[in-house]
Amino acid sequence: MYLLLSYIYIFSSRNLASWLSLEDWLFVGDNGAVEVASPDDATAAACLPPLHLDESSGPRWNSETDLLSGLAEHYRKQMEDEDSISGSTLGGYPNDKTQSLGGWGKAIKAIHAFRSSYYDIEQELQTMNELGIKYVRVPVSWCWTDYDPSSLITKDESREGESDDDSWIYMSDEEVKEKFTCKDPFHDDVYWPAIPRNFMIRFLRACAKYNIGATIDIHTYPGGTSIGTFSGVWPRYSKFWTEGDVPATDNNKKPDVGRKLLKEFIQWLESLETDDPMAFKGFRALSPMNEPAHLAGLYNGEDPIRTDRETFLPPLPKEMAQQYLSDLNKGLDKQPKLTQVPDGNHLRVFLWLSDAIDAFRQSKLPQLGKELTINVHESVFPADVLPKEDVKSDYGLNTASMQVFGAWWRASTTSDERSKWAVLDIHHYMAWGPQCSGAVKGSPTGRYACSDKETKAQVLSKCATWASVYRSTLEDECGKGLRLASAEFSSSTHHSVRHACNDLSTLETMFESQVNEARDADVELFYWAYKMPYGGAFRSAWSLKHLLYLMGVLSQPDEEIFHCGDHTPPLGEPKDGSI
Repeated sequence: MYLLLSYIYIFSSRNLASWLSLEDWLFVGDNGAVEVASPDDATAAACLPPLHLDESSGPRWNSETDLLSGLAEHYRKQMEDEDSISGSTLGGYPNDKTQSLGGWGKAIKAIHAFRSSYYDIEQELQTMNELGIKYVRVPVSWCWTDYDPSSLITKDESREGESDDDSWIYMSDEEVKEKFTCKDPFHDDVYWPAIPRNFMIRFLRACAKYNIGATIDIHTYPGGTSIGTFSGVWPRYSKFWTEGDVPATDNNKKPDVGRKLLKEFIQWLESLETDDPMAFKGFRALSPMNEPAHLAGLYNGEDPIRTDRETFLPPLPKEMAQQYLSDLNKGLDKQPKLTQVPDGNHLRVFLWLSDAIDAFRQSKLPQLGKELTINVHESVFPADVLPKEDVKSDYGLNTASMQVFGAWWRASTTSDERSKWAVLDIHHYMAWGPQCSGAVKGSPTGRYACSDKETKAQVLSKCATWASVYRSTLEDECGKGLRLASAEFSSSTHHSVRHACNDLSTLETMFESQVNEARDADVELFYWAYKMPYGGAFRSAWSLKHLLYLMGVLSQPDEEIFHCGDHTPPLGEPKDGSI
């Protein structure tokens, strides 16, 4: 037990994933776990407990905007099709439209019920504190509200003494959409469920109470900055760069939605210093964008891997790109050992992140001890723009993308900033890529078979050195003393859960080898995710809470309270599961 706990103290950070920014694969239920990155034609998520448990209480869903509209439509149809006795009771009984929330109000109620019940904040943070956990990363969406969901249904004090059925005021759908959703400016008829600011403030206060610092990670933006279910708009294609950044950055024809949202969020964080000092104490860092333009490299370059549709990350205008490159690579002709940033579509992401750094730099937050974590992802590059390595790398230790990120980081921050408040973050999973993955049947699905102890030990010992390679490569570009993080990693050996190794010995080795190497390299790790009770077979390798239970550290497993996707309603249960 002491040995196991020592690993937890070494590794003191984790992600409160899919809570305030939803991802489908954490809600597949006991029988739905297949792929972490859901295929384009799959709709994986089956629930959002406690009010949405299966297809009788709501739709299957791809992303949180898909879920919100699907729930609203589900409740609307119930109100139209069912009589008042058997109908929905969510937000009003009986199902009289004048005595009930509409479909959008009920959808917001269902999402807030999830948000407010998924974590027992006080208990969870106290447990983290006892385990020695110092930091959490909280992925959030861009959509916020100053209104409290309790105002969806209010008591009509002027009708005191009358029947209870007549003394409640239900917010109209029009008002609900105005106060509790954000309309996506780049996708027609797409709405995001807003996060109440007071909800986050209460969470930050609790973090301060238990001496835990929270990194707020803006995981999604309007239009979607990447492709995939975590974009928030899937199955719709990413439009943040093409319809948001291009018109604003290239020709000033439209307002710059993304940069404006970020600046306003920074201003709100600044205001907490005086408006709510306890919440401000619980706030540690801001991460302005998660995995920017993830997978854009598949669509770009001289010979794109995917040609099924136009790229979602267009290049900067030629003159703008050349000027930006000149600024980034200034003086490097006299320093041949340093990497130069290459031309390519990735410059659009680099420019946006540079502006994010500058917005944070100009705020009061650095002087107040707060940090900025900049996340980048190597999939933004097509292979043909990266430096050619003299020796072919193995075990996932390719440094080409790290060199380019280091070159950009060196030009975008000062040495003093890199040692104090500017943190570079590169996510790293062994579950993707043939050089480090393991599978139950071995090659070619994985580099080793789960049961092959000798080969497994050799591969994992080599692959775990990624953290030290990350450190040394960035120091070669930026010098000593810079702060580095990998804000997402897991114990999974393969992205397909049916191929992955789920035996405890492999999971422990995956966890311990990565944590030890990161400790020695001074790279801060955040496990993805802290919990996922509705993730079915994904839990063993992706839920830290469940892994710690399997390892004997925690006494309770990460298990679901409700059945997800296969709930069997008893006779007479209201269709939305409420009472």
